[in-house]
Amino acid sequence: MACAGCEKPILDKFLLHVLERAWHAACVRCADCRAPLADKCYSRDNKLFCRNDFFRRYGTKCSGCGHGISPSDLVRKAREKVFHLNCFTCLVCRKQLSTGEELYVLDDNKFICKEDYLAGKAPTHCSVCMSVLSKILE
Repeated sequence: MACAGCEKPILDKFLLHVLERAWHAACVRCADCRAPLADKCYSRDNKLFCRNDFFRRYGTKCSGCGHGISPSDLVRKAREKVFHLNCFTCLVCRKQLSTGEELYVLDDNKFICKEDYLAGKAPTHCSVCMSVLSKILE
């Protein structure tokens, strides 16, 4: 019997059955980070993943950077969109925006802090669609 991971024969006393295939215990690893998957794993397209890599690849995507959001990532929500904390920033000064902070929306994924907007550092209209910036209070 050949291992589904390395395709070498399984001569060990113990083997694992994952995705209805036989594996050496040492070959059950995350397809992305190569970490051993001892307790549980996630799968898609016959590949095995650790929890973080599975959700990063196939889970919710950050509306700021487009990368996956893992279950351990801290996030902010605005207008039904989800952002990594580091991606929820002012377009002008790059300051991280906080929950409850007054801000201005350039489009659904770009925000401007109140200070920069009032200081005239921000555009008053979207450069793509020319719509007026709208103010929201998170």
